[in-house]
Amino acid sequence: MNTYVGHQNPLKEGQEPFRKGLLSEAVLALEAEVMKNPENAEGWRLLGITLAENDDDQQVIAAMMCAQEADPTNLEVCYEPWCRI
Repeated sequence: MNTYVGHQNPLKEGQEPFRKGLLSEAVLALEAEVMKNPENAEGWRLLGITLAENDDDQQVIAAMMCAQEADPTNLEVCYEPWCRI
């Protein structure tokens, strides 16, 4: 059960737990963001970075592929190391 589903701005809410090292909370908020806004490349990118901190490589690749699909011109996504796999 994701408590961030239905929140107005889960992207913003996920940034604070990430800064504090609360990765599970950040993942929940960012997952809620991409469910709410599947075309949000930045949400996908931040989810990928957070998952990378959790060493969840398969999920990282999936999130970064979604980020790249959402915005193929986003250079921050293109330069992430796992994007080249």
